[in-house]
Amino acid sequence: MQIERQEIRVFAAVVEEGGFGRAAETLDVSQSAVSQAIANLEHKVNTALLIRGRKLELTEAGKRLFSYARTVINEETEALSDIQRIRSGALSTLNLAMSSTVNRFHGTRLLLEFSERNPLTRLKLDVAPSREMVYGVDEDRWELGFGPFQSRMPGHFECLPFYREQRMLVVHEDHPQFRALMDSPEAHMAQQTLLTSYLDDAGKRPGNARIRDLVGDVWEVSHLELRLALCEAGKGVCYLAEDLLDELPGYHHLAGLEISAFEREVGLYYKKHKALSEGAKRFIGICQRAFG
Repeated sequence: MQIERQEIRVFAAVVEEGGFGRAAETLDVSQSAVSQAIANLEHKVNTALLIRGRKLELTEAGKRLFSYARTVINEETEALSDIQRIRSGALSTLNLAMSSTVNRFHGTRLLLEFSERNPLTRLKLDVAPSREMVYGVDEDRWELGFGPFQSRMPGHFECLPFYREQRMLVVHEDHPQFRALMDSPEAHMAQQTLLTSYLDDAGKRPGNARIRDLVGDVWEVSHLELRLALCEAGKGVCYLAEDLLDELPGYHHLAGLEISAFEREVGLYYKKHKALSEGAKRFIGICQRAFG
């Protein structure tokens, strides 16, 4: 036995309108069609649902079915309303993580355009280290990551590259060993602290063992401005994107080392087989138009 959705609608209309004729007018169907739908329902449940008389009354079975009918109809109405609001962006959330460099150079422009185009969409943005973002997207902490791609991105990620970024190992001219580092970086790097946003344990990412072995210590400082302040105070060396190096005074590239520079693609990534929210789809579209 299966109750059809239209039978539920007809039954609810009969109860709410107080009669077969008025229900037929409300539903824009014939009165005979209403009578047939109610008869079919009563046949399916094998019991009377209505007490016919000068005034229609519900039997105990009818009261239970009417309660069910209202739940079904209300949930359908709410679902259709929610779908409309999702389409307009009202119930969508952009859950995004950006690297500090992406945020510095592109975050304001992209998010202003997004908020202007999607004023009803909620926004959740975190600025995070690039490698941590990969883990976070994989663990569903963020839906989208926007930052440098790692050398080995997970195979179940969709990656949309937008541009290439050169990362340079730098020292600030206020560092107490600035001149020695510039003249002979290989002789003094083993005594330096590397200020970085995030560095995996060697067991997780063996390539980082090389970096750890070439410096004296590693300080993980996720906030870009604080890393810069520490570097300018002579507390260590750090990596800067080439664009950032061009605009910050006092920083100099430490050339000639195996770890002096590396290039990475930068773009958006997300899990391939997970349906994207409307907010995420719209942000991807904005980025594709912005970067080509």
